[in-house]
Amino acid sequence: MVTRYFYTLIICISLHINAKVVDITVETDIYFYAKEIIDKQPILEITDYSGKNAQRDVVEFILVQQALLLGGADIKFNFIYGNYDARNLKLLNEGLLLLSFDSLWLSATEQYQDNLYISEPVIAKGEYFAGIFTAESNLKRFSNNTFSINDLSMVSSKDWHVDWITLQALMPKKLIHESDWIVMAKMVSRGWVDGMLAPFKKQKNFSYIGPDYKIVAIPNVKVALEDSRHFVVSKNHPLGKETFEALQRGLKILRQRGLIEKAYRQAGFINDDVSNWRTISPKVNN
Repeated sequence: MVTRYFYTLIICISLHINAKVVDITVETDIYFYAKEIIDKQPILEITDYSGKNAQRDVVEFILVQQALLLGGADIKFNFIYGNYDARNLKLLNEGLLLLSFDSLWLSATEQYQDNLYISEPVIAKGEYFAGIFTAESNLKRFSNNTFSINDLSMVSSKDWHVDWITLQALMPKKLIHESDWIVMAKMVSRGWVDGMLAPFKKQKNFSYIGPDYKIVAIPNVKVALEDSRHFVVSKNHPLGKETFEALQRGLKILRQRGLIEKAYRQAGFINDDVSNWRTISPKVNN
């Protein structure tokens, strides 16, 4: 099914460029979580980003569309959902994808500056803290200030550059690669792996709940991910330059209106509830 979407993406881009209808890949769960918040509202009228499933990448799905509209972009999007997280950077570099609706780490993108426009940061370096999420049944084991990440098995993805090198530097008992986020969550929820990194949310225990999984944050500890996050636009797409210029204008307006910070706060990503939690900050070279 995902392969069929991939080839549909390439064909549809070529057919729709003149009409400025562009196909955009998005993770399936993020698309439907964002639709819950959007409902029937015009994108530009949304100023409340809260919701049961609000999280960083969900509010970014909305913010990037608002920025483009505010910046004057005349583009309509056809969303193709599936598991694209690991391949989007390749599609962007090749001009087969106009832009990413999920922000990307600077360290993962700056080596491709010949092919990518990189926006101003939407999350500055030093603002990103992840929780260590585990199965609810494991909370008693880890709910103290003395446990060490060296005693945990962790799952992450090599495609998530900053997460991976951060965990490598923290030296967990075991580090397992898995490219699909939902598969990771199921592995943790079932106790096959002790933990995974994920952004904080507004829900109690900052929990992520889905079909066949529930993971919760280990209290009183957070991990610093030392990099900034940006939206990126392909220089090799016919609409790349004008889209990037509109994006930059729109992000500036959103920042001035306080909506970027508001969105991240309502998603729980910027979260005062964890401000006093112990920070694990490894020395890594991004």
